[in-house]
Amino acid sequence: MRAERWKRLSGILVCLMITTFVWGCATTQRAKSVSENAVQCPAKIVWDVTDAVTVTGFQCFVKPYKGKEMLQYKISFKNVAGKPYRFRVHIIDPEGKSVGGLVPRKGKPPVVQPGKEVSFVYPVPAYTNVPKRLEVSIYELSNK
Repeated sequence: MRAERWKRLSGILVCLMITTFVWGCATTQRAKSVSENAVQCPAKIVWDVTDAVTVTGFQCFVKPYKGKEMLQYKISFKNVAGKPYRFRVHIIDPEGKSVGGLVPRKGKPPVVQPGKEVSFVYPVPAYTNVPKRLEVSIYELSNK
């Protein structure tokens, strides 16, 4: 009788822990450095942004690119760190194609100076619909 009660109680606890975990993962997270007004995209976005940047704009839209209609992401951010950095941007569609790259792509040295804002458009070939969910991450790369 006691063993049966313990099994039932532990099963309920496991279900509660799983529900709490899933609920926490399903909510949209907004990084401190991303303002509500900066985002012009209907997708639910989970942000993972370094403290070295402030996101000043994020848009997703379908528009011609090199003669073909395709989904595009435009991201703008400002280097708020005290030193120059090169950044890696990832825009991940959990159910489709992901895009990203280094910002800036070129330069001598290829860095974003403190206080400067950069903007970049990432086209997504063969996609013409805005996804329901996205994960956006921006990391600074070491200058070593």
